[in-house]
Amino acid sequence: MKVYSNNINLFTKRCEESLKKILSSEVGCKIGRTRFTFNSLSYPLKIVCFESQRTLGYFDPHTYQIGLNKKLMFGVKEKTINDILRHELAHYLNYIETTDLTLPHGDEFKAICQRFNWSDSVSKASIDINLADENLEGDLVAEKLKRKFRSLLKLSSSDNPHEAELATVKANQLLLKYNLSKLNSPCDDVIYTDVLFTVKKKNAKIIALYDILSTFMVKPILIYGQKQVSLEVCGSRENIELAHYVCNFLSSSFDDLWKGSELKGLRAKNSFFTGIAKGYLEKSEGAINEQSPEMKKDLIILKEKLSLNLELIYPRLSHTSSSSSLDHGAFRKGHCAGTNLTINPALKNTKNKIKQLMGIS
Repeated sequence: MKVYSNNINLFTKRCEESLKKILSSEVGCKIGRTRFTFNSLSYPLKIVCFESQRTLGYFDPHTYQIGLNKKLMFGVKEKTINDILRHELAHYLNYIETTDLTLPHGDEFKAICQRFNWSDSVSKASIDINLADENLEGDLVAEKLKRKFRSLLKLSSSDNPHEAELATVKANQLLLKYNLSKLNSPCDDVIYTDVLFTVKKKNAKIIALYDILSTFMVKPILIYGQKQVSLEVCGSRENIELAHYVCNFLSSSFDDLWKGSELKGLRAKNSFFTGIAKGYLEKSEGAINEQSPEMKKDLIILKEKLSLNLELIYPRLSHTSSSSSLDHGAFRKGHCAGTNLTINPALKNTKNKIKQLMGIS
């Protein structure tokens, strides 16, 4: 999970400057404000921070980002950080030259380290530093929220339609109440992002997931990388963990609903998924309209805060829309399915095993 804050941004900016010096003085690249030139082509230069108990760094070939563990901010020598930067840069340059990461520490990777006279501490697969343990599970209140949320969603699989609907409403109210309680409380201004779903090309399913997840106290965004489109969400750690749960359920649920629709063809499928999202959103908006004026006002403030957080992470964000034509019959079927859709912990299907979501069986 990637993480952002004012202090983290200062750290990544400092690391980006160090990486520029390495690229310029050791690799011989021409450096711009946010890009570098290697083998006559220009590539982005971007460092992000993430949380992990094991991994110190990574290179993402889809977004051309280098990730550094947030723990490297605390008491780690500059030389060690620079060697980690060189290690991930070697992966970056190796990908540029070979577009192959099947052997991440193979001969080509080692050859790049040797070409620029980088030491064995750079070329080896891991760098030995002592990282102190850190509790990444969140605070006790957040843990209680997640347990209650999942328990309510278990009830939403009830055969009693009224009980199932009531459980879903209560789960959404619980999530809303928790986030509103944090709205005016002092915080450390930490923002998290994580990828929930990835496809090779943007389609109606990822857009439908995007639309529905916007009702779960996270801000979704579509990231267009190399040969893939990812659905990423921005928000608090606990809300993102719940969004993972919801996204996993929805993805499987969409597929099962499509199989049961007896519809055929890609246009019908896209229209059906669009209809599911529309039906669910209309139901969700109806529940919001029943809230008090004060809560509606606070909800608007909360959504604005999420939007501002997203702008801090992606200041030059652009928006796209789908222009595909609808199959109105398939859309209506999907709309009906979306209106009746409840988020419960597992899909029961005779052809598939019960899917475990977020550790719930």
